[in-house]
Amino acid sequence: MWMKVEKWLNPLDKFTSSFSGFLEWVGVIGLLLMFLANFVDVVGAKLFLWPLPGVTEVISFSQIVAIAPAIAFTLILGRHIRVEFIIERFPKRIRAAISSISSFLSLILFVLILWQSYVYGQSLQKAGEIGSTSYLPFYPFAYLIAFCCIPVCLVFLIEVLKSLNEVFNHGSR
Repeated sequence: MWMKVEKWLNPLDKFTSSFSGFLEWVGVIGLLLMFLANFVDVVGAKLFLWPLPGVTEVISFSQIVAIAPAIAFTLILGRHIRVEFIIERFPKRIRAAISSISSFLSLILFVLILWQSYVYGQSLQKAGEIGSTSYLPFYPFAYLIAFCCIPVCLVFLIEVLKSLNEVFNHGSR
């Protein structure tokens, strides 16, 4: 059974990597937007005595655009903190079992974040919440967080399947 999993795991892995790579560029746009808003605000305030109205909100929203899309790609690159100094001493099969449990719990967490971000976005949309000075609606950013959780869930699903494959196939060798 686990050999069949490996056949469709590679295309799923490639899709997740390319999707996450695309979202990383969305995060780059968020960083550039933060830089541009801050630059325009400082230049406007210092040279023309006219700061950019609502810049604090624009930068806050830009932080969401910068951070949320980059989570999955950061996971793929292995840049998140993991405490492995004890687990590395265990046999390969036990390490894979612990990894599958950890990845499964992380998958559940991000499914819940996805769901609750979507529900929160709906409530913000129904309420018509907007920024007080920028007049930007809040709900697209909650939906963005929910959308960006999709590749994160895929990354954790792939990790669960790879770890279980290690437990059931290669760990017994």
